[in-house]
Amino acid sequence: MTNREFMANLFQDPKQLIWVVLFLFAGLSFSASVINPLHEATDELRHYRFVQHIIQRQSLPVQGEVGCSAQGHHPPLFYTVAAAATFWVNTGLDVCYEPEINPFWNYRQWEVSDDNKNLYLHGPEEAFPWYGMALAAHLTRVVNVLMGVGTVYLTWLVGCALWPKRPCLALGSASFIAFNPMFIYMAGAVNNDVIAALAGTAVMLACVKLMQDEQGLSRRWGVILGALFGIALMSKFNLLAIVGVIATAVTVVAWRQKQWRLWFEVALIAGAMTLLVSGWWFVRNQLLYGEPTGVQRLTELWGVRDPSESWGVAIFELTPTWTSLWGRFGYGQIPLPAWIYTFLRWLIGLGFLGLFVPIVRRNENDKRLEAPLFLLALNMALFFVVVFNYLLISPAGAMGRFYFPALSSLSILCFYGWWCWGDLLVNSIQIEAQRLFVGVNYAIMIGLSALAIFGYLAPAYARPAPFDGNTTVPNPTNAQFDNLINLRGYEIKQTAVQAGQPLDIDLYWEVTGQPPGNYLMFIHVMDVETGAMIVQRDTHPGLGNAPARYWQPGERFVESVRIWIPETTYTPSAAEVSIGLYAPGAYRLGIVAEDSTGLGDSFKLGQVALRPWQTPNLADQFVNPLDQNFNNEIRLVGYEYGGRFAKAGETFDVSLMWQALQDAPTDYQIQLWLLDESGNVLTAVETTPDISPTSQWQEGQIVETMHAIQLPPDIPSGNYRIHVALIDSLTKAPQNIVAEDGHWINNHLLLSLFRVD
Repeated sequence: MTNREFMANLFQDPKQLIWVVLFLFAGLSFSASVINPLHEATDELRHYRFVQHIIQRQSLPVQGEVGCSAQGHHPPLFYTVAAAATFWVNTGLDVCYEPEINPFWNYRQWEVSDDNKNLYLHGPEEAFPWYGMALAAHLTRVVNVLMGVGTVYLTWLVGCALWPKRPCLALGSASFIAFNPMFIYMAGAVNNDVIAALAGTAVMLACVKLMQDEQGLSRRWGVILGALFGIALMSKFNLLAIVGVIATAVTVVAWRQKQWRLWFEVALIAGAMTLLVSGWWFVRNQLLYGEPTGVQRLTELWGVRDPSESWGVAIFELTPTWTSLWGRFGYGQIPLPAWIYTFLRWLIGLGFLGLFVPIVRRNENDKRLEAPLFLLALNMALFFVVVFNYLLISPAGAMGRFYFPALSSLSILCFYGWWCWGDLLVNSIQIEAQRLFVGVNYAIMIGLSALAIFGYLAPAYARPAPFDGNTTVPNPTNAQFDNLINLRGYEIKQTAVQAGQPLDIDLYWEVTGQPPGNYLMFIHVMDVETGAMIVQRDTHPGLGNAPARYWQPGERFVESVRIWIPETTYTPSAAEVSIGLYAPGAYRLGIVAEDSTGLGDSFKLGQVALRPWQTPNLADQFVNPLDQNFNNEIRLVGYEYGGRFAKAGETFDVSLMWQALQDAPTDYQIQLWLLDESGNVLTAVETTPDISPTSQWQEGQIVETMHAIQLPPDIPSGNYRIHVALIDSLTKAPQNIVAEDGHWINNHLLLSLFRVD
C-alpha cells in the first residue's frame, strides 16, 4: 500500500483517525513541555521532589519531615512510575533543591502579557541537550505525556462503547479532551492530575462496559472494579468520589437483572481488591498521622478555611476554576484572552443544551444510552461537588485541574450534545452535517490549543528580542553602567499618558562585561512639581527572562517595559522618567557617558505629560476622575486635595466623590489614613458620610464627602499619601475593589502623594 493509499484509507475510516488525534496530542504536549521552563507549572517542583525523594532516599516522603515541601500527602502511583523511568539519571542536586525565585513573577497576574510570568529564573543549565536535573525533569514530563495519551485513548474507547456504529462521535469526544489547552499543558508537566484523569476514565470505561454486559454482574466485575478503584485511589485521593459511580453502575445492573446476591458478592470482592491494592497506603497514613487520609496533617501545614464562612469566596472562585480548566498556565498568572473563555462557555453550554434534543424528540433508539449517559453526568456532578468542597476548605482550591477525573465525561457529553443538534436536520443531510461538525470541532480545538501554547505560553517565557549592531536605534546614546552593559538607545512611546493607562518604554542594551551576579532594573516616574514618586517598577532584565548573571559580552537585546500610571495620579501634571540598575539590597550601578563624564546612578530618559483618567460622562466633573468599584455597590469616581503642599500642624482637606451603583447600598463608613512613604500610619480618620448614610443613596446618585486630616505638628518634611477604604459598619470589614473582569484588586485605595514642607 502506498503512502497516498494509506492516507486515503485513514481519512475514509473515522476509526483510524484516533491515531492522528493521539499523535497530535502527544506532539502538542511534548511541545508544551519543551516550551515551559522547568518547575513553572503549578506545584511542579514539589511533585518533582516526590519523585527524587523515592530515588535518592528510597522511601516515600512524610508530610512535614522532608525539610521542604514535596507533596507528601499524595498517593504514590505516579511518582513511583516516574522514579522507575528516571532513577538512572544523576541530577547532582538534593531533593530540597530550590531554584532562584523571581520576586516579580506575580506582576499583574490577571493580565494577558509576557511581563514577569516566570516564577523562577532560568539559565543555560536547562537548555537542550538536557543533562542532570533537566534530563530527569523532562523524562518525568514524558511519562506524563504518555499518561495523557492513555487518557485520550480511553476516552475514545468509552465513546466506541457508547456508539459502536458512530465512530465519529467517539472521535469527536476524544478530540475534545485531547485539544483542551490546559490538559495539553498539564500533560507536559510534572503532576498527578493527568494520572487522575487516566484512572477516572478507566473506571468510567469499566462502568459503561458493565452496564452493556448482557450477562449482568459476575465475580469478575468485582475484581475489575475493585482493582481499578484501588489504582484510582493510589493515583489521587479525590478519586474516592468515583465510588459513587461504581456503586450506581453495579446497583442499576443488579436491579435490571435481579442479581441482588451477586450485587453483595461483587461489593465484597471489589472492597477486598481495593484494600489489596491501596489499603496499605491508608494504614501507613493512620500510623504516621493518626488518621487514614493524611488530610488533617495537610491542613495543619497548608492552612484551612472555615466552610461556614467561605461560601461567598468559593462561589467567587468558580470563575478562576473554570478558566483554569481550559487554559490558565503557571500558577494562574498566564491567562488567555477573555474571548476564549467566553467562546468555550458558549461551546460547552450549547453542547449540554443539545442533550435535551433526544428527550424532546422522544427517540426510542436513544433509550439504551440513558443509563450510561447518566453515569457520565453523575461523574461530572460528583467531581463538581469535590472541587466546590475543596474551594470551601482550602485557599488553594481554585484550580480546574482538580476536575480532571471527570474531564472525559464532560468531553463526551458535550460533544454528544452538539451531535444531537444535528438530529434536528432532515435525514438526507443529517449524517454529512454531523461529520462536518466533527471536522469543524477538530479544526477549532486544534487551532485553540496551538494558539494557547504557541501564542501565549511561549511568549511568556521568551527571551527579549535581539537587535543587530548595525540597527539604527532611536535616541542613540552611550550610557555605560559599570562597564557591564551599555544603553545604546531608548524610546518613550508616548508624549502624554492618561492616569490609569500604561507608559511604554523600549531600551536597547548591549552587554559589555560579565556580571558577578544578578542586577535588577528600576524605572522611576517622578512628579516634576513635587518631586514625589508617582510610580516605580523594578524587574529582572528581560521582564524576568534575561537575568543578569547569564549575560554574555556582545549580547544585544531590546527591553520593552510597560509601567502603569496609577489611576489616582494627581493631574494634569508632568512626570520625569529615569532608569537604573542595582544589586538587590546593596548598591546602584554607576553610569558614565561616552566621554567618561559621570551621570550618577540613574539615567533620565525624558518627560511625559500626565492627563486625567477618562471616566465616561464624568471626566469633566472632577479634578481627578476615578473608576474604583467597591464591592459592586459604590464606586469612587473622583477626588481632590485642598492643595499639593501642606505644612506641619495644618489641616489637610480631602474631597471624595462617590456614585451609588445600586439603590440603598450597605451602610458603610469611610476610612482615611495618613501614610508616610514607607506605609506607616500616622493618622486615622473614620467617618460616616456627612450628607446621608450610604444605605439611603439611590442608584446613579453622586455624593461628595469632605474629610479633614489633622497633620501632626512634628511631622517631618517629605511626601505623604492618603489611604481610602470603605468599611462595613456592622462587620467592620473593608470592601474589595473589583476590576472589570471580576477579580479583586485590593481592599483599599492609595491616593496621590502630596508634600509636607
